[in-house]
Amino acid sequence: MKDFKTFEEAFFFQTNGADRNYNGINTVQTGVDVLDRIQFSVGEVVWVSLAEGFYLDDYDESVTQYGITASGKWAAVSGGHCSCYGWEEMCESDITYYDSLETLLKADPNSSVITKHKETIERVYSFVRIQ
Repeated sequence: MKDFKTFEEAFFFQTNGADRNYNGINTVQTGVDVLDRIQFSVGEVVWVSLAEGFYLDDYDESVTQYGITASGKWAAVSGGHCSCYGWEEMCESDITYYDSLETLLKADPNSSVITKHKETIERVYSFVRIQ
């Protein structure tokens, strides 16, 4: 399992590394699906988790991802498609930013997946602290 000491190291791996999954983003291979099945990299965010209940299939997919910025803001972005032509094109304007994890948790109950997997997230992304 990888261990990223800095945001920059994790961001570089997620956006530029060689071990990409079928949707083009690197995985950290923790054995936890919601941490390892990140679907896309968008914005200046290290994406650390998917919402539980994501649905990935050839013809109908939907997912919400959660991540953190270099400044410590939390982020969420959702995407999906209902055909075999690929994901909707996601862009920076699709990301919702939150000043704190507490704010994200209040706004989106599905983000509790972050606290559920706190130990693994903090082990992989040692620069992240989950209260």
